[in-house]
Amino acid sequence: MTRWIENNAVAGILLAALLLATPVLGAEQGRGAVSQPADMSQFLRELGKKASSFTTLKTEFTQEKKMAMFKEKLVLKGRIYLQKPNRVAWHVDAPLRYSVLITDKVIRQWDEETNKVQEISLAKNPIFQNVLSQLTVWFSGEYGSLLDVNDVRVVKRDPLVMEFVPKSNNMSSKVIKAITITFREDQKYLQQIRIQELSGDVTTLRFLNTIMNAPLDSRSFEVKGRV
Repeated sequence: MTRWIENNAVAGILLAALLLATPVLGAEQGRGAVSQPADMSQFLRELGKKASSFTTLKTEFTQEKKMAMFKEKLVLKGRIYLQKPNRVAWHVDAPLRYSVLITDKVIRQWDEETNKVQEISLAKNPIFQNVLSQLTVWFSGEYGSLLDVNDVRVVKRDPLVMEFVPKSNNMSSKVIKAITITFREDQKYLQQIRIQELSGDVTTLRFLNTIMNAPLDSRSFEVKGRV
């Protein structure tokens, strides 16, 4: 059971990472009711300027996964630490303990059940390289480039809610139906990411107590035990 939960945690983390360094309220409703920016590329560039002003960040998160084949939801809680340009650490605290560190060279992961650290080279894993490249896009605020691989629309203006539907040239289109993102009121970071998979599964990540330019030390990016 622990391994099953862990695998779903990893899946949710990687799916979120595809658009991270980005509460969906009625996101499926009112399609076409909200006026769209005349120039979506310019709109995303202006949004990126607001979201690129920090160098470090820490936040708590709750990840809720509803699987089409099961009635019960899987709920994970933990913390995320970001350091530009290329370090991201996810620490799941409950109902299991699990950590993932993504850098520009490797992915390191640790889980409580095995108490072992595994290391994956990015050079030999193009899928993880794609994850990192998407992270870099969000870290740098170059949101406009997301138009190349996603159909983008504004779902709601206040708070800002946007939907990203992967195009056929986006490898995530083989798994993801749509990703809907709600920004904070200041639009500098996220409140929530909702990922709809083609399988019918839905993953919702909510970010709480987010602090930008937070002082971080090496323990924030350890992948073993509590930090």
